[in-house]
Amino acid sequence: MIEPASFEAEVRELHAFFGRWYSGVAAVSEFSRLDVLADSFVLIGPDGRLSNVAQVRAFVEAAYGRRPTGFKIRNVSVRTHAPVGTYEEWQTVDDVTTGRISTAVMMPDPGTPNGLRWVHLHETWLPEARP
Repeated sequence: MIEPASFEAEVRELHAFFGRWYSGVAAVSEFSRLDVLADSFVLIGPDGRLSNVAQVRAFVEAAYGRRPTGFKIRNVSVRTHAPVGTYEEWQTVDDVTTGRISTAVMMPDPGTPNGLRWVHLHETWLPEARP
């Protein structure tokens, strides 16, 4: 069983890492935060593109410091329906804000920071906040 508080903490903490990483303020050693992604992890981006865990890790690694220091990422409406949960993700770069709704599947794993490992993530643009 996935506890709602653990799911929400995992979503918020991983996205806080992304904010620090993309802004270039994270220590390089923080890249290991991505170890919460399962070897079989699949991401379906809001544009419909499918990425495996190796592709996601390579993208994130290459994106270090590529967003301005004013980059913001926040999560709202985090809900769980164990083992599936949903959340809205909002990103702001300069004066442009985009939003997406995400559905995540996680499995229990006591060896991770919040006791959860990401297995699948599907993002869809929110119609009112599409790029």
